[in-house]
Amino acid sequence: MSDRTPDLGIVFNALPTPYLLLAADFTIVQATDLYLRANGTTRAQLIGRNVFDVFGGNPVDRLDNDLTMANLRASLTRVLETGRPDAMPVQRYDIPAPDRPGEFLQRHWSPVNTPVLDDAGNVTAIVHYVKDVSARVRGYARRDALVRLSDAWRDLRSPREIVFTALAMLGELLGVDRVSYGRYNDATDTLYVGPDWCRPGIPSLEGTVRLREFGTFVDDMQLGHAVVIDDVARDPRTAAHAEPFRRHHAQAFVDIPVIELGRLKSILVISDTLPRHWAPDDVALMREFAERIRTASERARSMEALATSEAKFRTITNAMPQMVWSTLPDGYHDYYNEQWYEYTGMPPGTTDGPRWNDMFHPDDRERAWATWRDSLATGEVYEIQYRLRHHSGEYRWTLGRAMPVRDESGRIARWMGTCTDIHSQKLAEAALREAALRKDEFLAMLAHELRNPLAPIGTAAQLLKTGLADEKTRVVASDIITRQVRHMAHLVDDLLDVSRVTRGLVQLNMAELDMADVVASAVEQALPLIEERRHALDLHLPDHPAAVQGDRTRLVQVIANVLNNAAKYTPPGGRIALRLDVADGQARVAVRDNGNGIAPTLLPHIFDLFIQGERNPDRAQGGLGLGLTLVKSITTLHGGAVTAHSDGPGRGSEFTIRLPVRGEAAVPALAAPIEDTPAAARALRLLVVEDNPDAAGVLAELLRTEGHDVAVAEDAETALRRADLAAIDAFILDIGLPGMDGYTLARLLRGDPATAGATLIALTGYGQPSDRAQSHAAGFNRHFVKPADPAELLVALQAV
Repeated sequence: MSDRTPDLGIVFNALPTPYLLLAADFTIVQATDLYLRANGTTRAQLIGRNVFDVFGGNPVDRLDNDLTMANLRASLTRVLETGRPDAMPVQRYDIPAPDRPGEFLQRHWSPVNTPVLDDAGNVTAIVHYVKDVSARVRGYARRDALVRLSDAWRDLRSPREIVFTALAMLGELLGVDRVSYGRYNDATDTLYVGPDWCRPGIPSLEGTVRLREFGTFVDDMQLGHAVVIDDVARDPRTAAHAEPFRRHHAQAFVDIPVIELGRLKSILVISDTLPRHWAPDDVALMREFAERIRTASERARSMEALATSEAKFRTITNAMPQMVWSTLPDGYHDYYNEQWYEYTGMPPGTTDGPRWNDMFHPDDRERAWATWRDSLATGEVYEIQYRLRHHSGEYRWTLGRAMPVRDESGRIARWMGTCTDIHSQKLAEAALREAALRKDEFLAMLAHELRNPLAPIGTAAQLLKTGLADEKTRVVASDIITRQVRHMAHLVDDLLDVSRVTRGLVQLNMAELDMADVVASAVEQALPLIEERRHALDLHLPDHPAAVQGDRTRLVQVIANVLNNAAKYTPPGGRIALRLDVADGQARVAVRDNGNGIAPTLLPHIFDLFIQGERNPDRAQGGLGLGLTLVKSITTLHGGAVTAHSDGPGRGSEFTIRLPVRGEAAVPALAAPIEDTPAAARALRLLVVEDNPDAAGVLAELLRTEGHDVAVAEDAETALRRADLAAIDAFILDIGLPGMDGYTLARLLRGDPATAGATLIALTGYGQPSDRAQSHAAGFNRHFVKPADPAELLVALQAV
């Protein structure tokens, strides 16, 4: 080496990068001043020692020191084996903090190991040099923190979550271990201090501290972490109090008034590892961080308000009895309330269109969608009734209604709709329409049936009026009138009967009966019609009694009605069979014919009120469609049942009446029939009060033929003005009189001593149980319903 050759140690030491020179056995041969300063060591601590003995025991970086040493050993070994340079991964290796014994500074290095070769190509030494990339690594960490912060905020829903997530990531951006949060109360001028603000071993200062005293305890605070204080730097009052602390700790205080989130206005960072003046890149980074917090907080507040509004909306809709739904402007559903899922049985959360389409009844689908498309196109209110599938599988009638929700510009933002179950209402409407139709048919039939007897009555009356009829003609005319009046009375009785029976007001006179005797009486009543229509009647009666508990008159009425029905609905020359037997504790009466039969659609309703089969011109008798209703009601009152069967039109029908045999009938005991008073034969003085002159005149003439002295008054006032009231034995009063009614007249007669003992007989068109109760309360002795049987009226007068 010549005198001009520079000392290699001096040259090595002049390199601008920290270097180590290692022997082939990894002994440290030389180190530059930059390396020593960067590591905080001296040459005496390094030269002549194995590199792994020097750096393997770093007490600060225990978590990844083993990995660092492993990477270094692997790299040096590769250099020895290959004779080529080898770049190591970026390593973290903390160094002692100057002037602060026991504290270390975080550093990141990018090491490279380069071989020194001899002429033969053998590795004689290794140059280990490092580049401090701490700033770059910190920048990468900050950028990564921003990315992770943005990713995390996608799942955050409240401003509070965003604040504390931002504080956690702020530490990474600033390169500090922790970030503490302090709350300032401007009303009390105090700052909340957390327990983690203090150094280990210092008593906790957790609580509130007056801001003007803030600087007095900062020496006890931990360095190396940030403190976030809200509403400090932006408030002139508090900023003045913070200034002494700022001056006293100028080296440790950094104010970044760029973050605004609710009441979070500024960040005070306490750390001696941060520069006093931020680099432009760092300031831009912090502002980007602040902008992301602001954007996320606004989004969170909007989402929080939306969530609150949506929760309120869901609470309201789930409290409603209707199904509630909403759609986007294009008509696709995005929400159903709980009632929808409960009603339809659809899985919760299902909102897709195809499944909605399947909910419609197939017959209503096209109509419902056409109406919906029209509303979407025009913006008109959507309203329609259709059948919707219930979770039971039944299609139920539903009212669907939807209205558009428009934004400020008038455009439709969504549709809000409801579905209301109206199935019961629709069924009730159908029932009402059917009942109205039956009523109309019944009234038409009633008019027809009442006109039939009126025609011969009118003809006979006209014949008698001419005065040209002989005795035989008068007898015939009188018989016609009597017969037709009896028929009309029968029609009216049927109406009254069905009213009383269907309301459970009929009284049954129960007794032990043999059904064979009841059947015989019913056949006797129906036989004239059967013979008139030339039907053959087959009777099959048991050899032993069929004993039941029942009302003889009513049971005869039941069987006679069934026989008459068979006769009416069987063409002339037909066959009727009646069979009585006892089986399974029941007496059974079956009546079968080979007549018109019953249509399948009519069969389920054959016992309903006013229901009749088709009226054919050849029917000998009409009727009001009440007979079978009475049959069912009376049979039910006796604890029995009646059924109907037919194979269809033209194939006849069969009615079966079942009654429990004696001892098994569950029917109430009823009052005994009223017995007639023994007759008394004497002429009476009678007063008939009737506003219908014809009715009054005919009745008076009938009573005079029996030898009674009869007077007539057309109203109550006329009757009361008569001077001979005290001599009247019996008063026959109409109830529906003009002015004063019959009830009032009866009470006045009972209250007058002169007439208090007279017999009062009501002869009226009012025959309901309530009418009878009122007449009894008014003082009447007897109550007859028009047209009364003259014989019964005369018997009642015999008791006076």
